[in-house]
Amino acid sequence: MEIITGVERRRPWRAEEKLRILAELNQPGVKLSEVARRHDVSRGLL
Repeated sequence: MEIITGVERRRPWRAEEKLRILAELNQPGVKLSEVARRHDVSRGLL
């Protein structure tokens, strides 16, 4: 769980992190909502 205090800011994503998350989506049987929840991002961002 992440606790945000004060003004919410954009999270800095490294290219490697983005590619790793997207690679998870290509695995058979993986649900978009599960990947989004696991990485604490909105489904719309994926």
